[in-house]
Amino acid sequence: MANYDLHNNPLADISNAQSFSERLAIIHRAMTERCYGVGRVSVALYDSGTKRLKTFASSPAKESPLTNYEALLEDSVSLTEIVVTGRARIIDDMQAHIVNPKEHTKAICGHGFASSYTWPMLQNGVLVGFVFFDSVHKGYFRDRILEHVDIFAQFVTEVLLNDQFVVRTLTAALRTAIGLVHIRDPETGNHLERMAHYSRMIAKELVHRGYSDLDDEQIEQIFNFAPLHDIGKIGIPDHILLKPGKLNDTEREVMSAHTLIGRYFVDEFITNFRFERIPYIDFLRNIAEQHHESVNGTGYPNALRGHQIALEAKIVAVSDVFDALTSARPYKMPWSNQHAFTMMKLMAIDRLDNNCVAALISCEKDLEQIQKDFSEPGHLQ
Repeated sequence: MANYDLHNNPLADISNAQSFSERLAIIHRAMTERCYGVGRVSVALYDSGTKRLKTFASSPAKESPLTNYEALLEDSVSLTEIVVTGRARIIDDMQAHIVNPKEHTKAICGHGFASSYTWPMLQNGVLVGFVFFDSVHKGYFRDRILEHVDIFAQFVTEVLLNDQFVVRTLTAALRTAIGLVHIRDPETGNHLERMAHYSRMIAKELVHRGYSDLDDEQIEQIFNFAPLHDIGKIGIPDHILLKPGKLNDTEREVMSAHTLIGRYFVDEFITNFRFERIPYIDFLRNIAEQHHESVNGTGYPNALRGHQIALEAKIVAVSDVFDALTSARPYKMPWSNQHAFTMMKLMAIDRLDNNCVAALISCEKDLEQIQKDFSEPGHLQ
């Protein structure tokens, strides 16, 4: 008989988890064996383009008091301070500590949490986001508990940075390829950034309106993958891609093939570099292939209709069309937002998804802020 014991490592399943949210839940379960009073662990990411924090993942996910939420980092003095110091923030009594609380603080306190530990997630001195640990017990983060939480905070950070590195490697490589296309087919420099932010804005609004159950991590992946929609144009010949006038039927057929080329390119890239484990990687496949499908079945490449089209592709289609209308091109002046809204309402009758169009139009102030954050000469509002 073997002279050894078997031990179940509570973190053993983390490598098999399909998303960061699942990995966070595994970490939280392991953590409660040592720190039973930590009732919630959550992660918020920092968007350096808009200077905003955005909810990303939490455990337990179904009981989270705060989802689908964004806030300016500068609105929190204490969070800004711990970014500079690189040290954790501990609040022993959230109710007594915070004066004129923000929406997110009210949500956390309203859920019964009384104390918190916040760790700034930095990579080479650059802010990536924050990890928050909350307890219903006042003054919980002290002594031995604090020693454990310090370790788990760093572990969550490393897991997140690893996930982010893989996603950024994929998106950076494909965006480099797209950059080669734009050298041949020049578009406004911030088109892809606006598209990504429009897509996230639409996805969040669809959840708010009850039209979608996308979680924060899924919305973040749509944001990451939206700028990659036209990767297939790398396979379109210059005489068609750069033609200044209207394409004839044969040329239009060749141009339409960029969706299938894009899907093939994405599939090959994912397989060759073993990116299959990236959470919600099918979103990227669907965006590349389906962003020119129409809800009435007249789109391409597969003439899909209505619910046959993936939601992420519908979202990206609306973002792409809106930015094309409101951006300057060699052949046209930019349209005003109101003019573009009118056109998109017409397109929502048979081409674009009506809910996605309505979501975009309802977020006019956020949309204008995105245009301001990623503006360029000739971009009207």
